[in-house]
Amino acid sequence: MNELFDGVFSPTCLITATGAFCAEAVIASLRRHSDARLVGINVQPPEWCATSALLDAAYQVPPARDVAAYIRRVLSICEAERVTHVLPLIDPEIDAFALHHETFTSRGITLCMPPLDTIHVARDKWRVYQAFADVEGIRAIPTWRLQDLPVPGLELPLIAKPCDGRNCEGLARIRDPDYLRYIQGHCQDRDYIVQPMLPGEVCVVDVVREGRTGQWAGMARQELVRTSNGAGLTVRMLPDASLVDAAGKVAQVLGVNGCINMEFLVHDGEALLMDVNPRFSGGIAFTYLSGYDMVLNHFRCFPGGELDPPVVPAPAIHARHYVEVTTVSGL
Repeated sequence: MNELFDGVFSPTCLITATGAFCAEAVIASLRRHSDARLVGINVQPPEWCATSALLDAAYQVPPARDVAAYIRRVLSICEAERVTHVLPLIDPEIDAFALHHETFTSRGITLCMPPLDTIHVARDKWRVYQAFADVEGIRAIPTWRLQDLPVPGLELPLIAKPCDGRNCEGLARIRDPDYLRYIQGHCQDRDYIVQPMLPGEVCVVDVVREGRTGQWAGMARQELVRTSNGAGLTVRMLPDASLVDAAGKVAQVLGVNGCINMEFLVHDGEALLMDVNPRFSGGIAFTYLSGYDMVLNHFRCFPGGELDPPVVPAPAIHARHYVEVTTVSGL
């Protein structure tokens, strides 16, 4: 069985960030649909990560923010394990592989991630706003660069975010002018954007799109309970065609190939695009539970194949749970 790697002799897939929220769902899908050898990497030792038990081999690597050391280590693992495909799961690793894309492709290794142009926009919150500020059918949440404030008529409270931030990293809630001045003085070494702090419901849409044909599918959910870094723990699946269509248009404008996710804030009945993430969402398992395997269809985009038709989820609430796993006996 090699549904995902048809025509590839003895495929080996390297999965990054195996401690990520989506990792178990990714590994499970690969096991269901291929007999590929699965190699995992993570910044923590393998015995500290429960998903290591699901892999054929697991390695510790430097943090991806140390790009040079990270890439050197990954290349050495790829050579030792004869890796044919690499699947990055988190933003800093997406950034690192984007910088060294040719280094891997020249070795015959397929990087299973969106195109570089997509990543270039999606990993910059200011570019996302600019890309969709005037797109019909998409309403981007109002966004300004921190360096351009004050803006006449702009009222507090505001949320400040690093342009290249992830998982609420570096997020600041600005409620008074003194704190705004403090943030402006202490964030000069990194580009920040600000957005109004609006009430509303946070909704996530997983979208997969085959770039050559434009075929795509999406599924939406409302995040009812989230961690402090924005990972959904309890969600309500949404059979909301208008929200999914908006997400599909975002993927089309960005020229997506593969699976990405985006966050909308539904404020006063209107869906405002907040963030685009060029990777699986942490809650990709919720979409699978509702009838669509995003991981399977993501791999079908490399080098290109037909996707499963879209599925409308039944109204349901799903909650993440944790189980005890012993990775090293006696520890």
